[in-house]
Amino acid sequence: MAIPDDVKEYIEKNIKLMISQTETYIPFIKAAFPYSQNLADGVYSLITGSALSVFVNQYAMRMKYPSAEDFSEFGKLALKYREKIDQFFK
Repeated sequence: MAIPDDVKEYIEKNIKLMISQTETYIPFIKAAFPYSQNLADGVYSLITGSALSVFVNQYAMRMKYPSAEDFSEFGKLALKYREKIDQFFK
């Protein structure tokens, strides 16, 4: 089963919102964590974690369970935004 289009759209909107918020907070993030070796990994993990919560909640509202294939598709969907997050820290 593929992720329903409306769920996919909702997840992507959430990820894009989180990325735009990250862009706003970059100066603070860099000042607050000057010794972190890879801030991009941390930010990506936070954004993906938030998106995962949205993903699972969307299924719960439909009283369904995501399959292993759905989780795999979610991972691919989130990975599309990895490069954008990396660019903030280069």
